[in-house]
Amino acid sequence: MMEIKKIAELAKILKQNQLTKLDLTEGDVRLVLESAGGKVVLQEMPREIEIFEEETTITMEEKNPVEETAFEQKSPLVGTVYLAPQAGSAPYVKVGDKVKKGDAVCIVESMKMFNTIEAQKDGEIVAIPVDNGQVVEFGQVLVCIREEA
Repeated sequence: MMEIKKIAELAKILKQNQLTKLDLTEGDVRLVLESAGGKVVLQEMPREIEIFEEETTITMEEKNPVEETAFEQKSPLVGTVYLAPQAGSAPYVKVGDKVKKGDAVCIVESMKMFNTIEAQKDGEIVAIPVDNGQVVEFGQVLVCIREEA
């Protein structure tokens, strides 16, 4: 069995690069991750006898030039991110929204404490690279803000 952390990292790569399937063999274990309607489905099975000798190249998407100039608001702690104040309500921010320094952009729950994350810059939200309910790491980008000129 592969480590849960490694499987989670592979699932994240699958989702970030909008791949539909990732098939990996390591030792005696074959791991197949498939994207099904925005969710990642894990299939772990014994290694197959037939081994394919193919060279596969995965190219990462190039960053959007708009995002390269955007300020990346990062998580100050490890926890679960919530993009709305409560289930069923409107998100704090959406792509295209204007924010002012100090406006709430999300909440990160850590150790049963809900921490409001405030915009560090004035500008426009150009990307939200996390999903509601996703576990985030310290320093992981929560939102990208293009600063106003």
